[in-house]
Amino acid sequence: MELFIDANAVLDAAQRVSQLPAKVALAQRRALGTLRRRWPVIARRDIQTEYALSAQRIRAGLSVRTTREGVELMGVARGVGLRNFGTRKTPMGLSYSAVRGKRGFRRSGFQNCYRGAEIAFVRTPTAGDKRVPRTPVVRLYGPSLAQMLRKGGRPERMAQAGLDVITADIDRLLLRSLRR
Repeated sequence: MELFIDANAVLDAAQRVSQLPAKVALAQRRALGTLRRRWPVIARRDIQTEYALSAQRIRAGLSVRTTREGVELMGVARGVGLRNFGTRKTPMGLSYSAVRGKRGFRRSGFQNCYRGAEIAFVRTPTAGDKRVPRTPVVRLYGPSLAQMLRKGGRPERMAQAGLDVITADIDRLLLRSLRR
């Protein structure tokens, strides 16, 4: 009586199991890359629901970096010029809309062209003077993108959105690698 055992299937299964840690590590790296690409778009859309700011201006102030602990979404700390918030000149000063649905007003504000860009300014009166002199002028700013990212429940929403992107991408990549 002859006994024949085919161990090829068992060896193939063992080899596939031994390759799993490498596939998981590769899936994690690729998922972080996907998050780096998608996170600024998710943050921009969330910011635009509250602030009257263009997508281009928001994109210019957001960045994503990889650290030892993971991935960080960062906003520029410098204030966004008030001119980016739909500033309009009125006979009494400047009207602007930083938050969607609300218009603000600066009584002594004016806009001027400085180095090729329209900028909103306000003149500051000197002490004891009723008349406002030509100088000094101060540039007007709205909230910074860092402040917009920190406001309200946005940090929690951004963290949850990032977690959703990573988990969905790891699931997709692992299922794809196991089919092969």
